[in-house]
Amino acid sequence: MVVGGLAGMAHRHQNAFDLMISLSNANLHTGMTLWKRLPMLAAPVLHRSELNRMVGEKVAAVMNGMVEAQQEMMRLTTEAMCGRIEFQDLANASVSVAAASMRPAFRAVKANSRRLSRRA
Repeated sequence: MVVGGLAGMAHRHQNAFDLMISLSNANLHTGMTLWKRLPMLAAPVLHRSELNRMVGEKVAAVMNGMVEAQQEMMRLTTEAMCGRIEFQDLANASVSVAAASMRPAFRAVKANSRRLSRRA
């Protein structure tokens, strides 16, 4: 029986299908963001603040992704040491860590898509 394992985490990706859906959603928002930012890249002098913001967001997303992946690995390790993870749940452990590492990027790309759509 899984007490606090992967099945009990509602906000976490529980399987590869959930991660695939999140990647598809991020792909949609990335396309919308690129559509708005490509003209800005053609005239970088006029849009310097947006380009600086773009670079800063990527650095922040990478750093936050590393922290969230480490937190997820520690959570999984702790639960495994306490016997709260069933053997069949181990197959989703790597997916859970990958999803945690990408979560900040998913949030950033969705926020950018909404922000740039409002600006237009």
